[in-house]
Amino acid sequence: MIVVLKIFFACFVGMAWYHLNGSDQAPIAVILFVMILLASFIKPISYQDPKERDEYRHKIQEAREKRRIITEKQKEERLILKKQALEAEEMRKQELKKKLKL
Repeated sequence: MIVVLKIFFACFVGMAWYHLNGSDQAPIAVILFVMILLASFIKPISYQDPKERDEYRHKIQEAREKRRIITEKQKEERLILKKQALEAEEMRKQELKKKLKL
């Protein structure tokens, strides 16, 4: 219902401009109609409570910190896996060398 009223009001203003200023003002009436229509559908900026904003920032910082810790742990695990793979390869090489010497 309110959408219809907004459109009707914008049409009324555009038509009033057209009828009051003549047919040579038709483009301005259309521009006026569109501007009023857009202005009526734009939501105003709502008040943000500083406490809520700080809580939101804190949550974001915590999430970033958790993500950073997780990536560090993943890097450490990758390094450990690489070291284990290298050690296993060295063990295989040494066993192969021992087998070849016999």
